[in-house]
Amino acid sequence: MEYPDPVLEFAHYLKRAEEEISLDEAALLLARTEYPTLDIAHRLAQLDSLAARAECDPAEPPRSNIAGLNRLLFDEESFVGNEEEYDDPRNSFLNDVLDRKKGIPITLSLVYQEIARRRGLPVVGVGFPGHFLVKYCDRSGDILLDPYHRGTVLNRQDCEEKLKKQFGQEAELRPEHLAASTTRQTLGRMLNNLKGSYFRRKDFRKVLMMIEMGLAIDPASRQEIHDRGMIYYMLRRYPEALVDLRTYLSLAPADDPQVQDVKSLIHRIRAMFN
Repeated sequence: MEYPDPVLEFAHYLKRAEEEISLDEAALLLARTEYPTLDIAHRLAQLDSLAARAECDPAEPPRSNIAGLNRLLFDEESFVGNEEEYDDPRNSFLNDVLDRKKGIPITLSLVYQEIARRRGLPVVGVGFPGHFLVKYCDRSGDILLDPYHRGTVLNRQDCEEKLKKQFGQEAELRPEHLAASTTRQTLGRMLNNLKGSYFRRKDFRKVLMMIEMGLAIDPASRQEIHDRGMIYYMLRRYPEALVDLRTYLSLAPADDPQVQDVKSLIHRIRAMFN
């Protein structure tokens, strides 16, 4: 049986307006790169069933609803951060996270966010540097939560410490670090995680798939064009590499630190054919 090309399927779905893109459905389409036969309707129903068990009500105080979400996901269902195999690609596939009850910050946040959404709760993803979070948006103030650590409530000082631990003592917490992540931004970050995981495994064919999906989110991404050119080179697809690397140079500012390396690589490719 023939199955749809997952990259084309994902790209077609991403042509929708932002408000018509469902994060859970798009994440499952992403997972079809690894699981072509994945039953998306069944997985969405699985999230529906989970959400139906959450003891939450939008009319109740935020802390009460957070307690209900945490009780369901971390006490009853035993979702947990996968410390032992953090770089395992399965941590980035929503179906695997639902089955194995293990994930990384962004996918555990995705599950948290989607369960909350189904219960009418104002929970959104937060693209915090190096460690994805969620926040419960309330009129009295946003409440930051870390689903990777059992839905722990974080204050500003916690976030500052987390940032400095990840990026050094000079790192400063800025308002954009705690801003809500759009659906496309969240998907792009999931793809970047998979790109890195596959690259470290030298699975360049799969890296290329993630880049193509990244370009479906942002066709003008200079970095994705650069990365695709580099992967084409590693796959010995030299004519395609030249096209992308030249395109990258045409888009890059003169002070871009990658420009000189790209020029050197173009020279090396051209020398192969002289």
